[in-house]
Amino acid sequence: MIMIFLKYSAAALALYPVCVFAQDASEDIVVTASGFEQPRSETGQAISVIDATRLEELQATSIIDALRTLPGVAVATRGPVGSQSSVFLRGGNSSQTLVLIDGVRINDPSSPNAAFDFGALLTGNIGRVEVLRGPNSIIWGSQAIGGVVNVQSLAPTQSLAVNASAEYGYADTIRTNANLSGTSGLFEGSVGGAFYRTDGISALSGGTEKDGFENLSANGRLKANLADNFYLDLRGYYNRGTIEFDSPFGVGANGLPVARNRQFVGYVGANFDLAQDRFHNRLSYARTDISRVGTDPVAFSFNNFDVKATIDRFEYHGAFDIVDAVTLVFGLEHERTFASTSFEGAPADLARNRVTSGFGQIIVRPVTGLTLTGGVRHDDYSDYGGQTTLGGNIAYTPDNGDTVLRATYGEGFRAPTLTEGQPPFGNPSLKPETARNFDLGVEHQLLDGRARIFATYFNRKSSDLIAFSFATFQSENIDQVKTDGLELGFALQPTDRLTIQANYTLTNAINRSAGANFGNRLALRPQHAGSLTVDWQTPWRLKLGASLLLSGDSFDNASNSVRLDGYSVAHLRAAYPVGDQFELFGRVENLFDTQYVQVAGFSTYGRNAHFGVRAQF
Repeated sequence: MIMIFLKYSAAALALYPVCVFAQDASEDIVVTASGFEQPRSETGQAISVIDATRLEELQATSIIDALRTLPGVAVATRGPVGSQSSVFLRGGNSSQTLVLIDGVRINDPSSPNAAFDFGALLTGNIGRVEVLRGPNSIIWGSQAIGGVVNVQSLAPTQSLAVNASAEYGYADTIRTNANLSGTSGLFEGSVGGAFYRTDGISALSGGTEKDGFENLSANGRLKANLADNFYLDLRGYYNRGTIEFDSPFGVGANGLPVARNRQFVGYVGANFDLAQDRFHNRLSYARTDISRVGTDPVAFSFNNFDVKATIDRFEYHGAFDIVDAVTLVFGLEHERTFASTSFEGAPADLARNRVTSGFGQIIVRPVTGLTLTGGVRHDDYSDYGGQTTLGGNIAYTPDNGDTVLRATYGEGFRAPTLTEGQPPFGNPSLKPETARNFDLGVEHQLLDGRARIFATYFNRKSSDLIAFSFATFQSENIDQVKTDGLELGFALQPTDRLTIQANYTLTNAINRSAGANFGNRLALRPQHAGSLTVDWQTPWRLKLGASLLLSGDSFDNASNSVRLDGYSVAHLRAAYPVGDQFELFGRVENLFDTQYVQVAGFSTYGRNAHFGVRAQF
């Protein structure tokens, strides 16, 4: 299947919005590389950008749906929309993916390994997603080993704008969202909300009852421009979900356990420029508040399971343009983490940790088209001691911008979580997981900008990975992993109305730990994966699109004894504008009713359809 895809697609491509051919995608402004805005052409790190237009074009329900179309990304969902969903970047563990919402860390410190559950993160009022593939712990600290996913809510607009949509479809699914945005005097603001509910499907294969999901989210951003060189930045995001599921630990495929999850992130920042606007400064405070109540299948199916976690983070970040060709980026951070867990009404187990960090990064542009970046970071944990991280990258554009050459060396780490490292269940002698990565890439546009191709080779060695040891009945630094692979891609616009995009990723994620599983592939990480999307704006205003998602064979367990067959799933979508303010849209997912499995024992959707209307004023 993969060879057929390669034969007829020729290569693979990074995800670019349709407007990539009207504007050089290498000049996309990104923030995940340095923490400050910079052109993507000035970083050697591999970054993909999905904007609001592309999210609408794909008609993606969840962020997971959009991430599936990117190179280097593997996902695993355990059942219907809202179920536990994991993201693996370049073969890394899901716990090695750092997730940000509007720049605020959202990984759950109370979960066993602090992996982020993407299940409840839907696309309502999301304006942009940046995915940095590869380590970037210099800027972001712990967990940025596989990469960073930065999800941003809709930003304020210059003029008053109202966006709204409503959708109905399979399994009595309802999805609505609305957002108001605009500028008035000194203030720029954006506020909105989204609602989703579905009857769903049975989470476990063979079940007859449906497992439903309900989700409510709210977003808000406010920018107060108090002076030419000073503004306040306030952001807030709230997400509450209720998911029914089937427990694989004895309740059965027709059980009705329910979990209620709530996430809140808040941010307030003061931004000011000094030294004739050459010295950019940001002081900020961010709060992450997470709670999970009910029955959790990952935690042995205890009833009345109650978990709470908070992260308080204080930051100072600076960027100083010493001269036009040299920029120094630096920062100080302090983070306090707290978590409590209780089972069946028993007294809560409390855990807390603190970390103080400092980093410095220098960006040098010695000649036109060449950007050199290098940096160092040190984190001092109250429980685990210090961790120093190094990294650097090169971006070179040898011609008029048609070609970008990239090279990166990056180190990453993941500190032990409160569950892994603190009594009564944790091991206080744990060390952080560490990884060393390098990648080489090239990106080139041709045919007068109507075509773009890229290729990236990556290689990562991870040491001291934390895993549960049945010899000591606690977590230990016992795992080693070697990962390498290749990301290939192209985007082609043969006519003004037709856009073709594709990507292919080869990932070899191999267990190098001593023991029976040495040499095995990591679970749920297919060696071959890819996607193909085609979008056509017909002469009759009708917009048509199709997506083909491809996955090769993989394994569901460390011993590689449970094999998951590869699959291909096709989606068809359409949209038709009615006047200047309304648009009708619809899609058929899993067009050919493919039977496939992402995680052993869990169901996936068959053929299903949805339709709706969008409005913009």
